[in-house]
Amino acid sequence: MGNANRKLLSILVLISLILTLFLHVSTTTLMFGPLVLRTQADSNCANNNTAWHNSTYLNVTIESKFPRILWYDFQKCTSYNGTTAPSDGETWESKRNAMIEVDNATWYRFVINVSSDQGWDNIDWINITSWHDNGTLDSSTGDEYNTSSNLGANRNFFLKYENLSGTGYYNLSYPLNNTEITLGRWTEDVVSDPLGITGTETHNLTFQFRPGYQFRYASGPGEGEIWTNFTVGNNGGYPLGDHFDPVDGCWEALNNSWSWNFNMTVFNAGENWEESQYRAWVHDEFGVYSYTEIVSANNALIEGAPDARKYSTNSSSHFNQVTYGGDGNSHNVTVRTRSNGNYTLAVKVPDLIHIANDSTSQNLFLDNKYIYVRGGTRTEAINYTNTGRNYIYLYGNGSGDGTLGGITTWESHEVNGTSKYTGENGDDGFSENYPNHYASSTYNGHNDVSHYVEYSALIPYGQWPGKYSTNVYYHLRTETN
Repeated sequence: MGNANRKLLSILVLISLILTLFLHVSTTTLMFGPLVLRTQADSNCANNNTAWHNSTYLNVTIESKFPRILWYDFQKCTSYNGTTAPSDGETWESKRNAMIEVDNATWYRFVINVSSDQGWDNIDWINITSWHDNGTLDSSTGDEYNTSSNLGANRNFFLKYENLSGTGYYNLSYPLNNTEITLGRWTEDVVSDPLGITGTETHNLTFQFRPGYQFRYASGPGEGEIWTNFTVGNNGGYPLGDHFDPVDGCWEALNNSWSWNFNMTVFNAGENWEESQYRAWVHDEFGVYSYTEIVSANNALIEGAPDARKYSTNSSSHFNQVTYGGDGNSHNVTVRTRSNGNYTLAVKVPDLIHIANDSTSQNLFLDNKYIYVRGGTRTEAINYTNTGRNYIYLYGNGSGDGTLGGITTWESHEVNGTSKYTGENGDDGFSENYPNHYASSTYNGHNDVSHYVEYSALIPYGQWPGKYSTNVYYHLRTETN
């Protein structure tokens, strides 16, 4: 050790001894403790046996193979009933699990919100099928559209949205005559799905239609009863509803019998997956009020003589033949009716009064017991009686004027058309009379063919000449629950 270093060490020892006079410092600690030159250190890591790092993440992106139906509705336009389709700016109210009118004027629409994680070009179709359930609660595993027990344009329809080319297209697949169902407008708006991933595209779509007059009656639980109506909601992109199934992403609400069921199914091409197609769907319901209307009926004219023979409106009747001064034409009557359920049609012809002298005291009236009627599905002519047969049934059967208690059988609801004509059979030289582009080969009614209405009069001996007249009363009734 050099002299300089020894001198420095002596000075440090001296200074330390002097400091001990003023400070309470252990000499042992001072003199014999290790001499360490300390540097600045991380207090969270130095002299610690644990450490954390919480600023990174594990991200898992879950892409749905299936399209997602976030909400939907079935709605009625309450502010417009014109002949052209309304705009979406009109007033619309929900009619899910509620009754609707079929007056060939009121418009309805389906509304649906759909998200696709593979982009909207991956949505190929949205099919909307609907069918009358005939009083059964259908299985939710598949729809009953146009099944063998439920055929007919008044019992089924099929609306289709197609997106195969990248440009959406809306059409009516069934029925094809555009009479029982009239197609309306459709809209497609791009919106956002707050729970979607990058690449998710979401659209709001509306599809309008208008049902015709004979669109099948569906009372649901009863016109005065309460329908079961589950909630359809959404909370920040997550569907909320009593009948939403989060496992398959579908809505199931077929719980009211005697209703119209509808199925909205969205088909996804599955372009990022090995399988070719995935789908999600909605099952729900609505009801339909009854509709009953006699649209038209012709006047009937019979010419005859008081010889106890029958004269009628047929072209074969004596005074209708050209040989005897007639025009050679039939004067049978066609009655045009509308009913969207099972139905009856009864007709009453009271006593006929002499129009020039209505004095019944002089027997100037023709008793209705001499009047016979056949037509509709009644092929045998029967007469009125003074002992209770005041009405004769052309469709269905019963007693009295066709009030509910007197009806014993009903004609089945027509499966096609927006009206019903007597005269489908084309008898007595008349052409077949079918509604709305239908003919005998395509109408496919459940009932026997209908005939023009023939009125006959058996004019008794001694009946005073002249013109006798009375009102004819038709009563059409639709079977309701």
